[in-house]
Amino acid sequence: MVTEAKKVEVEKLQELFKKSRCALIAEYNGVTAVDMTALRQGLRGAESQLKVTKNTLAKLAIKDTSFEGAGSMLAGPVSIIFSFGDDVSKPAKMLLDFAKTHDTMKVVGGVLEGSTLGPNDVKKLATLPPKPVVQGMLLGLLQAPARNFVGLLVAVPRKMLYALNAIADKKQAG
Repeated sequence: MVTEAKKVEVEKLQELFKKSRCALIAEYNGVTAVDMTALRQGLRGAESQLKVTKNTLAKLAIKDTSFEGAGSMLAGPVSIIFSFGDDVSKPAKMLLDFAKTHDTMKVVGGVLEGSTLGPNDVKKLATLPPKPVVQGMLLGLLQAPARNFVGLLVAVPRKMLYALNAIADKKQAG
């Protein structure tokens, strides 16, 4: 029997899935409420939210969304971290750091913009640099050919000037 409260919970979860770019799933078996609260507070600063809900409700919420691939990961006591910002690597880093200090927390996987992630993929995601750093690296790559071309154009007159100065010095000396 479906209660009104469960319908509301599924709707809230659907909204979270629609707004998020990435959802990370972790088993939290044995983690204290105080530690989970600390993780929640840290994630808020990373434009993320941690939610613990019943797996059946979460499976209903991900139907017909890009997060359907996470259905098989929703087994046992799991928490879902929704990432809403541009930097999806920050919540992954925070989750992995938390899992290192809390042996009972286990990263199960996640979904990033429709692509299903395993535990190793979440680790790789956590090692990515923040978006502004990646943008700077890309900008540097795009500017490199123009910078090299300008250097090449300047090199020819510079070498000619060096040759003329060498000839002038030789004539003065000799």
